[in-house]
Amino acid sequence: MPSSPHHTLHGAAPQGRYRLAALLACGLLGACSGMLPTSRQTVSNQWQDFDAAKQSFDQIVPYRTTLDTVRELGFDPARTPNVQILNHSQVVRAVLPSPLQELGTIPKGIIDCMKAQEACVGYFMEPSHIDRKRVGNFMLDFLNFKRDTLTTGWKFGALIVVIHDKVVYKQWSGRPKIEETEVRHNPLGPLQGVGESVRGMP
Repeated sequence: MPSSPHHTLHGAAPQGRYRLAALLACGLLGACSGMLPTSRQTVSNQWQDFDAAKQSFDQIVPYRTTLDTVRELGFDPARTPNVQILNHSQVVRAVLPSPLQELGTIPKGIIDCMKAQEACVGYFMEPSHIDRKRVGNFMLDFLNFKRDTLTTGWKFGALIVVIHDKVVYKQWSGRPKIEETEVRHNPLGPLQGVGESVRGMP
């Protein structure tokens, strides 16, 4: 005999309560970290990690490598997002610690850049891969009492100076292994934003 609608609804209610209780227990025990939000920021590139980007960069040889080869190695100014294009004055300021530096200590490529004036162009590219993941207690995060954010990844900076499509100078920088934890405490929890808004009122 089929169950009555009253019996079905009566049986469904405890199930809903069980699910809610399970969610609360999961949050209180910190076992639901997989439900916390994550984000990923990648500046378009062909490398899996910092070392791979460095290996490509090392193949660039000043006064031998052309801009076409630079593009083939993955450092393409036309395709790399957020590329900075520097004129000859900006290149000099970026490379030399002091404008009064002795001539003998200035790299040849930078001297030639100063002589070439407008024919000298610098490209600064920063391929990277950054992951941000909230970790810790789900319920404290959900209610905005405490938020732990773990940031991991890598970032490689490449300055390539070109005169008439030939590389005359290169310089690299970067962070091979990024691992940072940011902890934010909000004593008022979900009311934190309300409290800040009230304090800011005239």
